[in-house]
Amino acid sequence: MKKRLLITARDAAAALHLIEVAKVARARDDLVLEIVTQFPAAKFFQSADIPVTTIDLPAGKHADTEEAKALLAEADRLLSKFQPDSILCGLSTPFDAGIDEAILASFKGPSFVMQDFWGEANLILGRPADIYLSLDEEGVRLSRERHGLEAEIVGSPRHSAYRKLDLQRERIFTRARLGADDGQTVIGFFGQGLHHLDGYRRTVREWASAVNQFGSSCIPVYRPHPRESDDDCQWTCNTLREMGLDVRMSEEKDVEHALLGCDVVCSAFSNCTYDVAYLNYFSGQPLITPLSLFFDEEIIAYFRKMVRLSEFPYLKAGLVEEVKKVGDLAESLRSAAQPQTKLRYWQAAQRLHSPIAAPGKVLERVLQGHTSC
Repeated sequence: MKKRLLITARDAAAALHLIEVAKVARARDDLVLEIVTQFPAAKFFQSADIPVTTIDLPAGKHADTEEAKALLAEADRLLSKFQPDSILCGLSTPFDAGIDEAILASFKGPSFVMQDFWGEANLILGRPADIYLSLDEEGVRLSRERHGLEAEIVGSPRHSAYRKLDLQRERIFTRARLGADDGQTVIGFFGQGLHHLDGYRRTVREWASAVNQFGSSCIPVYRPHPRESDDDCQWTCNTLREMGLDVRMSEEKDVEHALLGCDVVCSAFSNCTYDVAYLNYFSGQPLITPLSLFFDEEIIAYFRKMVRLSEFPYLKAGLVEEVKKVGDLAESLRSAAQPQTKLRYWQAAQRLHSPIAAPGKVLERVLQGHTSC
């Protein structure tokens, strides 16, 4: 008898991991797979040509809101329709609940969450998964220490897809689309939906001021985050141009190709710098230096409040350069573009766990159900 698996995803990061798991699951003839998504995750599955059921319901801030009740009712309907033996859910932002949390709260069988951020869990609707599938040892440790959750290491499924990329070829094409000559440094700013923070706006301006010092030897590139609104993007573009930058918009379909065009990738604390580490891992030579712009006090305070970490695991592991003082930013950018700095971060990336087997490992663990490994 075929096993029935339900996968859910709401957030973009969750989608990118679960797409790779879904590809493995769809290749099996002993499994019935159903996938339920919300936006923005839905569009990533659609781009991957993976059929899904898309739920158009708003998130719930608390369990007793009308939005949460509607999600729970929809979860009951979906579970009654699909009758899964086990579920694999994405990890929604911890600020509100989506279809992932509703399915978890309603399902009475083996439940798993693919944890795309170290030690994170969304418990707004009151019920955790049986097992959290973590990126690495740090994810397992933080899950247990912060929430008392059972967690197991599976690796990073989304990054397994990088092995199929012709990195040097794609890098050449992306840089050509940006109009970058061999002698020019491409410095990317990868945005986040943090425009409500004055500290984020200050960070954008400080980055522009530092990049301006490079003159024509540098091509600045801006890549919006899926959570940035049109107004957010417009503000960032206007600000960068008002400060004298001839900024190019990244128009690549996915973040990996946008990253590959850069010599230096900058962000406040986006996980795109972790993506850079895996691009470096799969590259036969140094590619990119990732920089975390972590100098504004409001950004630091917000990070520690929302993420509840003193520092990112990838900073702790030496995979990403941290800029702690705004006065160091221009020199950090200059150093980051140098071959010796790229070499240092390429070498650090070679210590990462290989993600190649991660999608299959996730699927096998979920199909085992509650059985302890």
